[in-house]
Amino acid sequence: MHSEVVYDMKDVWSNIQAVLQVLLSEYLDVRNTLSSRQQAPSDFDEPSMDIGVYFGKKRPGRPKKIPLFRFDASLHALSTNSYIEDTRQFEASVLGQQSLLTVMSKQQKICKPSAFNITAIYKPLKLFIQEIEDAMEAPPSLQEFITDFVQNAFLGQVHKRVSESIDVATRVDEEEEGHKCFDALRNVIDEKVRRELGVPRPLLQSTVTVDESIGELQELMMALPDYADQFLTMVCNVLREYRDKCHSAYRDIVQHGADDRRVISAMWAKDEDISRFLRSLPSWRTLQPTADGKELDGTVCSEQEMRALNSKEAVILITNLSTDETLIPQQEIITDVTQMRTVANVHESLEWFASRLDQMTDSLAECSGNQPSDNKEADQLPADTVPVSPKTLESLRSLVQDFRDLAEVCLLLLHLEVRVHCFYYLLPVTKQSNYAGPIDDLDPDSNVLKLNKDLSSMEEVLSQSLQPKKFKYIFETLGYLVSSILISCVQFLKKINENGIKKMCRNILAIQQNLTNITLTRETDLDRARQFYELLYLSPDDVLNGIAEKGPHFTGTEYTYLIQLYHRSHPGNAITLQEARMRRLTEIMEKGQNETV
Repeated sequence: MHSEVVYDMKDVWSNIQAVLQVLLSEYLDVRNTLSSRQQAPSDFDEPSMDIGVYFGKKRPGRPKKIPLFRFDASLHALSTNSYIEDTRQFEASVLGQQSLLTVMSKQQKICKPSAFNITAIYKPLKLFIQEIEDAMEAPPSLQEFITDFVQNAFLGQVHKRVSESIDVATRVDEEEEGHKCFDALRNVIDEKVRRELGVPRPLLQSTVTVDESIGELQELMMALPDYADQFLTMVCNVLREYRDKCHSAYRDIVQHGADDRRVISAMWAKDEDISRFLRSLPSWRTLQPTADGKELDGTVCSEQEMRALNSKEAVILITNLSTDETLIPQQEIITDVTQMRTVANVHESLEWFASRLDQMTDSLAECSGNQPSDNKEADQLPADTVPVSPKTLESLRSLVQDFRDLAEVCLLLLHLEVRVHCFYYLLPVTKQSNYAGPIDDLDPDSNVLKLNKDLSSMEEVLSQSLQPKKFKYIFETLGYLVSSILISCVQFLKKINENGIKKMCRNILAIQQNLTNITLTRETDLDRARQFYELLYLSPDDVLNGIAEKGPHFTGTEYTYLIQLYHRSHPGNAITLQEARMRRLTEIMEKGQNETV
């Protein structure tokens, strides 16, 4: 008996794929996904993709329904249409029942239709497609369907969702449009979110939102590994835009005037020599975690070495700020403490963010096989391999470093800004105030009172925004700097009498008490400044005799300033007497140096 073959296995597999495509179209919500898309980026793997529009203020517009692609002429569409037509004819003529599509549309679905359902079924679907390809020995039409859907629809949905979440975090009120960058970095997370994240200090809401979006993209990379590099490119583009926004906000805070000049602390923080020196100090090195993740011991050098380094920092600052009669203009300091809080929030947020991105980068490098390793089994890639290009991964590493660099610049800025404020208020104390008056003024200088108020305001906002070790970095050694400023600026005093000496000692005591309340340690360095000014109660000859007997407690330059001030305050002395005292001072200091050697 001769039998006729009506269907072969290719026909069976084709019909199976057609049914799956119908099923997937329902659960992936293909029709609504396409109609709700307003505009899709033309190419997601281009690093120049512009998402700057996410950060700008959006105007509500009427969504346009634009079909992006059609399956009508594709092989799988023809196969699907043929299968559906055959099914309809069969059901209408034989069973008299409703069509398959009609039945499916009325059945209760096991989950809500969404384009993001692809993440749950992509991997098992790929395995099934491989079985079909092995059986048919040809590329399955189902593969074409999935590829078209992911590239032309799903990636656009991801792009839209990420952009909307970032837009919410960085939205600006219309009346504050002129201060967009500052406003975007002013909002911080609430206490509940802070506890959930386990962070010690408030973080910027925008940073946390971007981190969540990056986490979603990382999950998509694991769920759809074939498109991992495209998702990673999205990550880099989002990070690049957010980095630029942070830099723009930073510039808004530190720049002033039409010529975009920066405040002094910002210029110094970016100066290579000053920045390199500050990063070499033990106080900075103790902030940096070691390779095992632990912090360095605070006692990384002896007290004598620490004093020498503090002296060098003070000399650098004094040399740059108080070598002539000029004062620091107000526009060259940050007068709004809320902006200093913002800088502190940016530092803590970007440091935390960079650490999170580091973990992600290491994970991707390990999953993609790009992680360098001495392990003999390094060539054996893990089962869940995420193929990303080394070039894209390197771009990610570079962006992470950019965030870390900006975080460090913010901390250096705060360290320097507090010190520049000391110069701003203390230079007028010696250059403008009168210390030769006939009346004993019992109150400290008005600029000293302003400095104390300013330091207390900065202490209040920074203690809430910075971790204790960083707060300590900002304010420690400040007493030594203040002492050095007051001693160095004695050269600018025109005259001084006993009432002036008492007033200067009151100035020093007022600052010492305030700094003690801030640092919770007695600022003994300010005792040195008080002892220096008390030498003015003595005659220059008594001072020189004390140096000869007990050795010097100050530098030769500081003693020179002291003798010169004494003679300015007592103009009856002959100039030859001053010159003789200067020669004796030089001889005593040289003799002391030779004995030390």
